[in-house]
Amino acid sequence: MKQLEKQIDALVNQILLKAENQHELLFGSCESGVKLTNTQEHILMLLSQERLTNSDLAKKLNVSQAAITKAIKSLLAQEMLAAKKDAVDARVTYFELTELAQPIAHEHTHHHDKTLDVYSKLISQFSEDEQVVVSRFLELFSNELEGEA
Repeated sequence: MKQLEKQIDALVNQILLKAENQHELLFGSCESGVKLTNTQEHILMLLSQERLTNSDLAKKLNVSQAAITKAIKSLLAQEMLAAKKDAVDARVTYFELTELAQPIAHEHTHHHDKTLDVYSKLISQFSEDEQVVVSRFLELFSNELEGEA
């Protein structure tokens, strides 16, 4: 059994190294040639799907508002985003993608889809009973991480 604990530990460490400072783990590599952080790409993807404020983005990405503000400022400076004041409450600012950002947002969405495809391929190699065990393990692992065990 000790071998299984070591495998889990090695996998968790591999994931941490692979996703270091990215806030997510995606399969595939950037093909746009535009140098953006993973957070910036994720912001573009989210904004391609709905209108969001700085606070909305921070909640969805589970990062600080300061990190979002920094990423947004950079995207605005690169002319990938446009700030739009809310028609009802001018204190509220939404962000919209510019034409320049559309392909990058699309590519990031593709990376998310590719990642889900990899998971699906892996899961399909297990029987339904095994999938129940894997699901239970993941739920317990997640609860332990969140201190809910």
